[in-house]
Amino acid sequence: MAPQFKRRKLENAVEEISFDPDARHEFLTGFHKRKVQRIKLAQEHAEKRAREEKREERRKIREQRAAEIEQALNESKRMLEQIRGDASSQESGSDSGSEEWQGFEEPAPVDYEEEYIDEDKYTTVTVEEMGLSKNELHKQDKSSDDEDDKKHKEEEEVPKKPKAAKKYGSKSGAPKKKKKQFRYESKEERKITRRKERAGKKKKASARQER
Repeated sequence: MAPQFKRRKLENAVEEISFDPDARHEFLTGFHKRKVQRIKLAQEHAEKRAREEKREERRKIREQRAAEIEQALNESKRMLEQIRGDASSQESGSDSGSEEWQGFEEPAPVDYEEEYIDEDKYTTVTVEEMGLSKNELHKQDKSSDDEDDKKHKEEEEVPKKPKAAKKYGSKSGAPKKKKKQFRYESKEERKITRRKERAGKKKKASARQER
């Protein structure tokens, strides 16, 4: 006979299985809710990623600007050194008497265009040179001064008309009549005035009848 198999004892045996109808109903009717939650979570992740990308872009722009500023500073230092060298050479030439100083040279024409980008803003700056030279500007200033002097002289030459003296008072020259001050009457005074008026009217009526 074959040996008998020993049955293993189940240590984690399930004692009881209970059915929850509320959980089943929530699972069956919660598909839309879970979908909305997934969409919301995805939107939050996308917004977070966009913010990080924006920060990274700002950091790159700052680094680029810092590099441009440093380059401009180096260029300005180089130009200053060059100008100092030219000035020293001119001083040495003036001491020797070989060359004469003929004033400042005309600056090079300034004509350039730059673009600035800051977050969501985009700006373009255009710099152009004026068409007038120094001599023409001086001429314009002199002509404007001459015109101002002429206008001032013409205004001084025009004789000023004397102002007519104002006449106060009425045309006839008669003194104005003083207005009587208004005074409120009491009840007794009103009765007296009415009696006087009635008596006067009666006298006038009797005089008319006698005629």
